[in-house]
Amino acid sequence: MKGSLKYILILFFAVIFFGCKKENSKPSVDYLYSYFPMAEGYSLVYNVTEINIDDTMDIFDTLRYQLKERFDSLYYDNSGNPAWRLERYKRNDSSQNWIISDVWEAQVINNQLQIVEENQRFVKVVFPPEVGMHWDGNTFNTIGRQEYEVTDLNVPGNVNQYHFDSTLTITLDNRESLINKYYTINQYAKHAGLINKTVISIDYANIIPGVPIEQRIVRGHLYYQTLIDYFNE
Repeated sequence: MKGSLKYILILFFAVIFFGCKKENSKPSVDYLYSYFPMAEGYSLVYNVTEINIDDTMDIFDTLRYQLKERFDSLYYDNSGNPAWRLERYKRNDSSQNWIISDVWEAQVINNQLQIVEENQRFVKVVFPPEVGMHWDGNTFNTIGRQEYEVTDLNVPGNVNQYHFDSTLTITLDNRESLINKYYTINQYAKHAGLINKTVISIDYANIIPGVPIEQRIVRGHLYYQTLIDYFNE
């Protein structure tokens, strides 16, 4: 009887111990970083529209092209941290071949997604993200402080033909007056990565009551990058 009771007690405490350990364990790496998956050969293709306006100089230029970002290979940087070589290609449309335009670096350090763009390092995402979380995206460069904020998390979203159950929106800028507007967001989807980037930079606009500021620009720059395909090569 005593032996049976001892066995039951051991089993009871073992269940409690392992059950608590599982409940308090940290999320897996896949869960933490699923909004920005990185793997060799993983590629994302975007449609990009850039509009430059300077009415005083009679400039209204619209540039449309396709952009591909491809995770080429994993290596170790000068500090011994793993980093991905992120190749970027451009073409006018799907009838043309891809031409490499530049190479960036992507890595996760201390739960921060850091991307080196044109020799400038940015902190794009802090994992795990929470609504209201904010940080200086320019911590590791000399551009000057820029506050990034998580403004939406784990909400459904649609981009072109794709529907995503969970998206993450990070707002980099959101200021507007009668004569100017600065608005920048990066939107990510779980198990996909960046699906939308919007930059509205209006330095000056005419004042016309009832007319949206985007329709009365005197000087400004607009940039729209939207996902059209993603795959493993």
